[in-house]
Amino acid sequence: MNQVPSSVHCLVAIVDRGKSEAVAEELRRRHILMQFVLLGHGTASAEVMDLLGLDEPEKDVVLALVPGAADGVLAALTERLELYRPGRGIAFTIDLCSISALAHQRIAAAAADQTPSQKEDRPMRSQHELIVVIAEHGFAADVMDTARAAGARGGTVVRGRSLAAEEAQKFLHITIQPEKDMVLILVPAAGRQPVMKAICAQGAGIGHALAFSLPVSDVTGLSLAPFGAEEQKEDEGEEQ
Repeated sequence: MNQVPSSVHCLVAIVDRGKSEAVAEELRRRHILMQFVLLGHGTASAEVMDLLGLDEPEKDVVLALVPGAADGVLAALTERLELYRPGRGIAFTIDLCSISALAHQRIAAAAADQTPSQKEDRPMRSQHELIVVIAEHGFAADVMDTARAAGARGGTVVRGRSLAAEEAQKFLHITIQPEKDMVLILVPAAGRQPVMKAICAQGAGIGHALAFSLPVSDVTGLSLAPFGAEEQKEDEGEEQ
């Protein structure tokens, strides 16, 4: 009888467009077969893009279900994609409360094929949170301006659409369109409250944005600078 994994994490990797195949190859090598790719768009300003030598804001957002600890997977992705270099991407995991029976069976079968060296120890807990903001299409830049003013460094935009019929109807004489921008913003746990408060305070002014946050288990590819330090550094550079 195959042993069922005691925990499952959702791994999220945000990399440059076209790099998702390298992520997928590394995951398949570790028998992580349940993978999905979304098309996203980076939110870095033109000045930051020039500073990092980047010219392609399009992103691949890879989602995967990982059994057990994920620190070994993150370490492998960090090395293969050079996530320790600025602008190469980020990856993080989120604990899941439950999954469907079919997904559980597939994950358990894949986990049973792992060699002992591939089964990781329990990971260290991260001190980060993922803020998810859903706003009307076209307001992603306004959402990020608000988040940056509160200390956030950047985010990734994924296009979506509301399935609620009332979203296309007039509310308070304002037409709410079904097309949505989903903005993913990774922040230190201590930075969640000011960013969330800033977004909620703007609300209707930034596309009737609604926001929620999720605890992140592990993370790689982020700057180690203190929260809000990059914005201060940019301001100092402009003064020189």
